[in-house]
Amino acid sequence: MSSFGPTELLRRAGAFTVIPQALARMNGAVTLARLTLEKAPVPVAPSPAALIKSEGAARLLRYEPMPGLPARDPILLCPSLINRLYVLDLKEGISVVEALRKAGHRVYGIDWGEPGAEERGVSFEGFVQRLSRFVDAACSDAKVHKLHLLGHCLGGTMATALAATNDARVQTLINLTAPLSFHDEGLLSKWTRAPFFDAEAVVAALGHVPPWLTQPAFQILKPMGQPAKALRLFQALDKPAGELDAFLETFRCLETWINDNVSIPDRFFVDLVGTLYRKDALAKGELSFERGPVKLDDVRVPVFTIAAAEDHIVPPASATSQAARFTNPACKTEVLPGGHIGVVVGGLGRKRLWPALIAWMDEHKLGGVA
Repeated sequence: MSSFGPTELLRRAGAFTVIPQALARMNGAVTLARLTLEKAPVPVAPSPAALIKSEGAARLLRYEPMPGLPARDPILLCPSLINRLYVLDLKEGISVVEALRKAGHRVYGIDWGEPGAEERGVSFEGFVQRLSRFVDAACSDAKVHKLHLLGHCLGGTMATALAATNDARVQTLINLTAPLSFHDEGLLSKWTRAPFFDAEAVVAALGHVPPWLTQPAFQILKPMGQPAKALRLFQALDKPAGELDAFLETFRCLETWINDNVSIPDRFFVDLVGTLYRKDALAKGELSFERGPVKLDDVRVPVFTIAAAEDHIVPPASATSQAARFTNPACKTEVLPGGHIGVVVGGLGRKRLWPALIAWMDEHKLGGVA
């Protein structure tokens, strides 16, 4: 017979831990369900901003500077056309915009918006030209002759093409998980290069390519992503009340951004698939605009290339393999821990990314004003 008493037997059976933990998780699940059903506001994009310029669906925003801080160099944030700008301003305490503002930088951002009639037929080159006009407008508003340009994901591809063809207004280029070589080992590269994939047929049938078509494709790139996320949520639901509230707020903010997708403009999509992915034209030096060829070797401004070590959308090699072609000796490459999104909003990424951006701009300050 066992020499253990009833209390010890219950402890060994987990009654003092498993049952309270299950009850706590049930309470956490009820809290999440209540917030969802009540459609409680999600505090995304907390940084106040003013509209400076609009063109078609796109808007140029100026974030309000922090009071009492000496003004530092302006920076323009250029996100991907596929995702919303506020991944860089997710919530208070998890915001690249907030970190830059607190450092005294004047911050501008492009919200590309949901493409409409004015985006029909606008090519990759056309969006690079639109970016150029936004750069001009931000410089004019900030009363400077140049600014720092940060391109996130495909926004970095566009920013690089601009720097290669017209860098008059660019002080430095910061590429954050931006694909420059599109022939890589990632599934996205393989799928878009599959012989049966016809971008022209997709656009002919749908016009601007809707998120209900693209979002599942991105989810399949990481098949265990959804189960892993559900497991992390389940494990977190037994946190103490204050910690649980903070966790759920961040979780809901991130889910809001992940599911707040926009359509891909029709002609941009064709160029993305046919020219960038299939031909790898940018990396091979075969991309050409009306004004001439787009050569990575012609990027002469200092470039800070940042990749994410576990990125399944833009593998590190896709972001970094072409960086050696930039001619400025001040160019720098860094691979940070995390995935495509985690490098921006994850705890370890935030500790490394934000200081790195501020230090880079301090090292390459503007020399004068317009």
